[in-house]
Amino acid sequence: GFTNYNVGRGEHMGFQTQKPLGLLEQIIRASSNPGDVVFDPFCGCATTLHAAHNLSRQWIGIDIAIHAVKRVARMRLRDQLGLVEGKDFEIEGVPRNIEGARDLWERDKYHFQKWAVEEAEGFVTTRRTADGGIDGRLYFAVPDDPMLQSMVIEVKGGNPTIADVRSLRGVLEREDALMAGLIIMDELGDRKDRNFRKEMASAGHVELWGNEYPAMQILTVSDLLDGKRFQTPTVMGKHTPEPRMPGLPR
Repeated sequence: GFTNYNVGRGEHMGFQTQKPLGLLEQIIRASSNPGDVVFDPFCGCATTLHAAHNLSRQWIGIDIAIHAVKRVARMRLRDQLGLVEGKDFEIEGVPRNIEGARDLWERDKYHFQKWAVEEAEGFVTTRRTADGGIDGRLYFAVPDDPMLQSMVIEVKGGNPTIADVRSLRGVLEREDALMAGLIIMDELGDRKDRNFRKEMASAGHVELWGNEYPAMQILTVSDLLDGKRFQTPTVMGKHTPEPRMPGLPR
């Protein structure tokens, strides 16, 4: 028979249907032998892969969500199991260059947006319908305030216009956020870049912890792939599945 398992302390990764590690280990132990290959075509937060690794099985996992694959690689395989990408495991299907990002945009715009937000170390908007110009947020602490403040993020994979910048400024004011970030696919031409940055500069700066940060900022996908990030105070929760401060969406 099977033991009654619950997701243990420290296991939870923010997936509503996450299964207990002990349960998956019991199933794998009963249905395979060491050295066998365990295949999970809907791996989600990779509990099956974790259990297979613990029991000396080889494993393959697939998931449709790019952000889930990235989270699994960071939190489950690297942080919990101590595995090294390129040595102990390989990831396929996650953009590594601008061509891969364009391919993802063409195939699935929603998952491209989620990938871009998480690449910027933000939290994605959970709704798949109209999002009011917000694809994600970065959260950070501010002086003398127990609540986290945020930067709203919008992702534009097509051809952005100055109207998009003005619209994002409206979102910034409507949401009462401190900053707004725009992620675009490609570099802008010189004239367009000047117009964008002039419009963004008109939103002013935010002073926090003795530093000034532009209230509106822009990054390209190439910037993200090169490791550049939005200028903010230290981002909260970027190595956890969801913010843990009161008043934040879950």
